[in-house]
Amino acid sequence: TASPTITCATAPGTAEATSPSGAAVSYDAASATDAGATSPVDTDVAITYSAASDSTFAIGTTAVTATATDDSGNTDTCTFNVVVADTASPTITCATAPGTAEATSSSGAAVSYDAASATDAGATSPVDTDVAITYSAASASTFAIGTTTVTATATDDSGNSSSCSF
Repeated sequence: TASPTITCATAPGTAEATSPSGAAVSYDAASATDAGATSPVDTDVAITYSAASDSTFAIGTTAVTATATDDSGNTDTCTFNVVVADTASPTITCATAPGTAEATSSSGAAVSYDAASATDAGATSPVDTDVAITYSAASASTFAIGTTTVTATATDDSGNSSSCSF
């Protein structure tokens, strides 16, 4: 009638997302015993998990519960967290800077430039498929006489960013 005793192994460290689905994460097995007064009551205690080791875990924190069940159907559980994060910044590539524009007024000239491109690659596929790109000055806006540096910044869904300038 006594329940087995289960002990979870140490939770794995934070895993880097490799795709929009998260990352495959492996963890060490839990251990369980079913001790009687002088010897084990059941020598074979089954351990099951709410999420299998080496399966894909979503970005964020997932609680994994390990359950030990003895031959009599008694159970004990332990829980640990699997954490998957997107900490990698996207890669941004600026287009070639436009050439010199002739001022059309004392304010300067309207200058257009090509868009930058950005990717947020994981090990197997992009982690974020829609990376936002912002500019310090919009294309086709009026640029003052002189040299103006435009900075393009790519930001992924997790808030990671990188920039390039022209």
